[in-house]
Amino acid sequence: MIRLDLSTLTHARVGKQESVDLNVDHVVVGDMELIHLRGELEFVRVADGVLVQGEVHAEARTECTRCLTPYFEPITIELEDTIGLPGSELTPERPVRVDEAGWIDFAPLLREYAWLGLPVSPLCSPECGGICPECGGNRNLGECTCEEVENIDPRWEALRKLKDESDEP
Repeated sequence: MIRLDLSTLTHARVGKQESVDLNVDHVVVGDMELIHLRGELEFVRVADGVLVQGEVHAEARTECTRCLTPYFEPITIELEDTIGLPGSELTPERPVRVDEAGWIDFAPLLREYAWLGLPVSPLCSPECGGICPECGGNRNLGECTCEEVENIDPRWEALRKLKDESDEP
């Protein structure tokens, strides 16, 4: 949970601004774990809520798509969204609203934007060797000792014979 006090903006006139420095070491929001959140957020009172804009740098726990090892991926979260006022309805489009005391739980909104900052196919490193398709061993931890078996669909065997014949001198 990341609680921010927006009580000065809740009943303020449209156009009033407030900046908040975000500095959070660790937060878990649903299925997302974030560490080292750093950034500045700008909140502006608008007609139907509070507009938040800013850029937050963090590291998100994810899994390498090659070796399936969990690691923390550095991400940049670019935020621009409207937060509902007290009494407004929570919807998938607006998952955050200011409560009656002027506080918000900023974590659900941060989670949504953090997912957008993650790469589609995260890699623990560009040199990741992945997992051996035969034994399932992590190739980053050492060389695999199993033999690679060439599994070719028998329907392609005639084409393979043609290739082998063309390779002969």
